[in-house]
Amino acid sequence: MSIAVRAIVKPGTVLEAMTKLGLAPGDKRDLLDQIGIGLAENTRLRFSDGVSPDGEAWVQSLRAKLQGGETMRDTGALMNSISHFVGTDFVEVGTNIPYGPWLHFGAVIQAKNGEYLRFRVPGGAWASKREVTLPARPWLGISEDDEEEIVDIITAFLAP
Repeated sequence: MSIAVRAIVKPGTVLEAMTKLGLAPGDKRDLLDQIGIGLAENTRLRFSDGVSPDGEAWVQSLRAKLQGGETMRDTGALMNSISHFVGTDFVEVGTNIPYGPWLHFGAVIQAKNGEYLRFRVPGGAWASKREVTLPARPWLGISEDDEEEIVDIITAFLAP
C-alpha cells in the first residue's frame, strides 16, 4: 500500500506557467525531478519540525510524551522512506510504508482476532484496548514554503 495526496493546481499557477514554457520533454522531466527532490526534502524536514504542511503542530504521541522523543520519529523509517517519482507531466512525492496513510489521515484500529488489542506501551507495561485512535498528523502536502521553492526552482532552471 502507498499513500497519495493529490494537490490540485488551480489555473494561473505553476502548472499552467510550466505548460506555457513549451519545454522539451527531457527538460520538463529534469525540471520536475528538481521540484520532486525539493518537495521530498521539505517533507522530511517537516518531521524535524513536527508540523503539517499548513504549519500546524502534530498532536504529540504517547511514546514521545513518556520517553521524551519526537512524534513520528521513533525509528525514522517513514521519514527516510519519502521519495519522489517523475512522470511525463507530473511529479509525485510519497512513501511505500504501509502505515503512512494511517499516520497522515488518522485511523481507528480495532482488534481482529479477539476482543482486545494487546500491546506494549512505552515503559514496558502491557495494555489491552478494544480500539486505539491514531490522530491525523498530516505530513504530506505542499506548504507555502514549498510553493515558493517551486517558483525558485523554475526561475533558476530557466536562468541563462
